[in-house]
Amino acid sequence: MKEQEQQAEALDYFLSGSDDCLQNRKTGILRAVPGPYLKHFKQEQLLYSQSYKPLADEMSRQGYRPLEAIDSQLGRVVIFATKHREEVLSQLADALLAVEEGTSIVLTAANDLGAQSLQRRCEEVAGGVDVLSKHKCRVIYFKRRSMHLNVELLERWAETGKLQLRSDTGLYSCPGIFSWKRIDVGSRLLAEQLPKDLAGYGADLGAGAGYLSREALLGSPGILGLTLVEVEQKALKAAQLNLATWKDRVHLGFQWRDLTQDFDLNELDFVIMNPPFHEGRGLDVDLGRRFIWLALRALKMGGRLFMVANRHLPYETELESVGGRLDHVVFAEGFKFMAVTKISGGC
Repeated sequence: MKEQEQQAEALDYFLSGSDDCLQNRKTGILRAVPGPYLKHFKQEQLLYSQSYKPLADEMSRQGYRPLEAIDSQLGRVVIFATKHREEVLSQLADALLAVEEGTSIVLTAANDLGAQSLQRRCEEVAGGVDVLSKHKCRVIYFKRRSMHLNVELLERWAETGKLQLRSDTGLYSCPGIFSWKRIDVGSRLLAEQLPKDLAGYGADLGAGAGYLSREALLGSPGILGLTLVEVEQKALKAAQLNLATWKDRVHLGFQWRDLTQDFDLNELDFVIMNPPFHEGRGLDVDLGRRFIWLALRALKMGGRLFMVANRHLPYETELESVGGRLDHVVFAEGFKFMAVTKISGGC
């Protein structure tokens, strides 16, 4: 979260010295994060867009309303950069194609997220821009001027940001989703090792765009129900498309949830998961431990967990401490696949 905090602080500094007074017009914040900059806006005039559940929940808790669509009612659009460059460009394009002439566009981007490159892209489609450097970030700002817009390029960027069927994976995906252009190596290992006798009701924790769920359903006709739980709403929408073939044959559930805060599944026959182990760019082993604890708690006695993790992560002891028996391990390409059976109510 380091870059997000830096970007929020840089935006706060920019707004403190800004003479762009738009208090009586709405502001849309794309990929919004909480931060000190929010004090510059009237609450009723600020709308946010955020598909990452923890941040969306925090914006909502602070009383801000979701942005339904970027439109001509916005007097300013603020974009927080993410590590997905194509996502940032698509949001920039969506804004410039939708708002009125003279609308302010502000992009706050950490240097580590390619701020210099993003500045060049802004100049490419919108003409001249102004830049403020602060907190290891650049705040890039300009107004929409039709005479400078490169509409053809903007339309191409906007299209790239939409959910699209990838011919190489056979999955719908888009920028902003983990490993959106290819199948993650760990997930591929897990899919290869999944047994063909899965049956009953299960869950895919941290389901992403639904690749593992698809592979489980293809290999095990005995599955009656499968719930996909995912923190990124874009991924969940992709998963709904990717599993549409099974919606009339299997009971499917799709839950947009932050598993560090909320989970209520129980008495499951199986769980599959490739848990995250990073928070932002930092290693956070506790995330994986949380997933393991939730998975074992959700399983019925004798239920099975199938997971993959980076080879060096110390999850074996955690599995045993929460009631799991490690039955099988496969090492490949820096990852390890683990098959586990719940044998006690330790969690």
